[in-house]
Amino acid sequence: MNRKYRLGVVLSGGGAKGFAHLGVLKAIEEKGLKPDIIAGVSSGALMGLLYADGKSLDEIMKFFEKASLFDSISPTLPKLGLMNPSKFKRQLRSFLTAKSFEELAIPFVVNATNLTDGKMTVFRTGESLVEAVIGSSSVPLLFTPQIIEGKQYVDGGVFCNMPVSPIRDECDYIIGVHVNPICTETKAESIIEIAERVLHYAIQSSTINEKKLCDVVIDVKEVKKYGMFNLDKKQEIFDYGYTKAKEVLENFSIE
Repeated sequence: MNRKYRLGVVLSGGGAKGFAHLGVLKAIEEKGLKPDIIAGVSSGALMGLLYADGKSLDEIMKFFEKASLFDSISPTLPKLGLMNPSKFKRQLRSFLTAKSFEELAIPFVVNATNLTDGKMTVFRTGESLVEAVIGSSSVPLLFTPQIIEGKQYVDGGVFCNMPVSPIRDECDYIIGVHVNPICTETKAESIIEIAERVLHYAIQSSTINEKKLCDVVIDVKEVKKYGMFNLDKKQEIFDYGYTKAKEVLENFSIE
C-alpha cells in the first residue's frame, strides 16, 4: 500500500465520553504510532482538533479543567437552541495555536451537518476551524447552530457519527474509535438524554457501515454509563479509553 497517509485515526462523537479518545491516543503513542491524519465529529472533532494542534494529552485535560464546555455555556432564549457556546468558543480559539486547518501540526478533517441544505459537509481547509468544530459538536435543539458562510451547521453525527469514509481512500491503515454506546438498561430521564438517544438510534446504521471501513475498531463500550455532560468524570472516561485501546492494539502493527 502506498497512499497519501500511512495511518489515519477516526474519532466518533459521544459528548463527555469523548475523553476516552484521549486515553486511546495515549495508548497509540505508547505503541510507537503517530496519526498522519485525524478525522473527527462532535466531541471527537474537539479532541481531534486539540491533538492535531500539537497539544499534549496533559495540556488538553488541563484545558478542560479550566474551560469546561458545560461551565462555559450561557443560557439563551430558546429560539435556535437552549444553550449558546459562544464563551467556550472564545476560550478554544485563544488556546489553539493554529488559526486555520493548514496551520495544524497534523492534517485534520471534521464533518458537520449543513442544516440549511440538509447535507453532510466535510471541512479540511480554510479559516473556519473553530466554527466547523463547534458546529460539528452542536447537538440540534440543545445548542445554537454555527454560521459558516451564511449556512447553519449542527452536529455532524446527524449524518455520520464516525467519519471514516472521508479519509478511507487516503490512508493505508485506519484506527476507528467509537465512544458512543447507548445504555439500554436505564430509561432516559432528561431532555438531554432523550436527545442523545434519538440521535444515537438515528445514526446507528451509518456507524455500523463506517466501522466496516476500519482496519481496527476500538469500541469503548465501558463508557455507556456516562451521560453527555458528565465532564466531572473525565479522568475515569480517559482511563477506560486507555485500557481498552491497550487491549485492542496489543497485536496491531503497521507493516
